[in-house]
Amino acid sequence: MWRNYSEFYKGSGYSMFPQEHRHSVGRLDFRMIMVDQGPHSFSDPKLPETILALPLAVANHCNWAWTMGERRHRQKAEVGQMLVVPADLESKWEVDGDRKILALAVPNETIRGVLGAACPPSIGSAFVKLTEQTWSDPFIEIMMNRLWESSAGREAADAYLADGILISILSQLLIRAGTNLDSNASVALPHWRLKRVKQYVDSHLGGEIGLDDLASAAGLSRRHFARCFHNEMGQTPHRWLMQRRLDRAKEMLAETAASLCEIADACGFSSQSHLTTTLKQSTGMTPHRWRQHFRQ
Repeated sequence: MWRNYSEFYKGSGYSMFPQEHRHSVGRLDFRMIMVDQGPHSFSDPKLPETILALPLAVANHCNWAWTMGERRHRQKAEVGQMLVVPADLESKWEVDGDRKILALAVPNETIRGVLGAACPPSIGSAFVKLTEQTWSDPFIEIMMNRLWESSAGREAADAYLADGILISILSQLLIRAGTNLDSNASVALPHWRLKRVKQYVDSHLGGEIGLDDLASAAGLSRRHFARCFHNEMGQTPHRWLMQRRLDRAKEMLAETAASLCEIADACGFSSQSHLTTTLKQSTGMTPHRWRQHFRQ
């Protein structure tokens, strides 16, 4: 996934344009960018993310052309006429006028985590119908703008709001794409087992927690638990546990006056430098900056 936008846009032609970047403040990972574009032509590589582009302002007589796979499309650019770039699909772009774009990038792991066992094997194919032409959706347009606002929020509720908005956007995109989710898919890890795992982790977050501990809490063998957990949550137990630790550390930074050392110890990080590195990799912020962000 993009650790920072400039890294990706460096080779795509975006780096020459004024832009602003924001990221998730909640549990569900995503990235957003607001960019003022001029005429340009570039290619984007395959990325493990689904990208939604919303034009906010368009110059008169501006057209954009795109090629995804073997199909090329060309259409007049208009405000509110959106387009999706599916995950794992290379694309080429030509734009002959000025535009202001708001873009949302959602990692495959986030989508798998949201959809669980109902997630299609190929996430890119789930959104491919939204690449054939631009389209408008007032609901998604409102949600995109609200998500951008909430990503700059300083209140704890902004994190919950961002998660809810993101789920709403993904759901509406799947409906527009006509994607059939397997609602009868067998549940790899029933809710009651997962709840027991979460309760165990929350009660022992400051200590060492291994795969055997998680499997025991779920009442499953180590191997069976690891397989079921990944199928249900879209990530490994270890990665999920680290995110759980990080989420708690974010809450403590925002809501308490505890020192960084105390927070690292309470959340199960090996050291305060380990917490600092993990937080910076996830959000681009140091603990001090994160705390300031929510307290200013």
